[in-house]
Amino acid sequence: MSRLCNRILLLLFFTLFSIDLFCLENGYLTKDEILLFHKQGYLIKKGCLDKKQVDEITIATQQAIENSMESLFMLSGNLKKNEESYIEIQGSRIVYRASDENISIARINGCGGLQPSLLETLQSHKMVHTFFELLGTNKIEHLICQIHPKLPFDGISFRPHRDVEFRKSFDPNWTDILGNGSWAICIIPVDSMSEKNGGLWIDTGSFGEQSQENIMWVKAEPGDMLFLHPYILHGSGPNLSDKPRRTLLTGFCAYEANHKAYPGSHVNYCFSIDSENTITKELSPWANTKIKGDGH
Repeated sequence: MSRLCNRILLLLFFTLFSIDLFCLENGYLTKDEILLFHKQGYLIKKGCLDKKQVDEITIATQQAIENSMESLFMLSGNLKKNEESYIEIQGSRIVYRASDENISIARINGCGGLQPSLLETLQSHKMVHTFFELLGTNKIEHLICQIHPKLPFDGISFRPHRDVEFRKSFDPNWTDILGNGSWAICIIPVDSMSEKNGGLWIDTGSFGEQSQENIMWVKAEPGDMLFLHPYILHGSGPNLSDKPRRTLLTGFCAYEANHKAYPGSHVNYCFSIDSENTITKELSPWANTKIKGDGH
């Protein structure tokens, strides 16, 4: 009930003030779209990236996947079998699942290590502005910077979950300090996304006061963006098509909601914005502590 009250207060805040402290609409989303996000728990924004940007992230994403697979095959004799594990290369953590017949990549954490050019999108000023505005705060921390390869018939799927589960399991001291979830994630399709190729589904009935299950398969194209609230239930199936279904993920929380170092380089950076619209970037206090676990 308190979450609902906080969400209503947030909606009133954005409704009453046409211009807020965080230079609203300098990001990818309009004020109305931010209101809709907090009302329904998700938002799909079409055509955020142009063709040049899509081509650039496609090349960089594919290079990261190929480099990761090459490293895994070189180590194939020493990989853990039949369980999820990881290796680390060039500042990125490659989470894999291996068997006697196959090696699959579940995700690449800290993908800016393998491909720094991806940060031009995942940590861009426009992206950072979006999360200032989406969370309604002037200081945020970057936690998730990932590639999900979803190659044909690799068997990778993601069970039904709410992102808040991973935030709390990774950091037992996780705190929703803003009362609005204090976290959001942006999913950027590198390839077309649908039910047929292991796309993502959302239970639109799992958010707020709604209680009736309503599964919606997300249809999205390269350059679109899907924003998810930490309390909405979602997941994905395996890719049963003959083409990859690659995605990028970038996730930010309100500063001091998190208290742990996440795996991979170029994460745990804090971004703040002042009254003159100047953005500063610095490492969080816990960025250099020993990393345990995965964080998803």
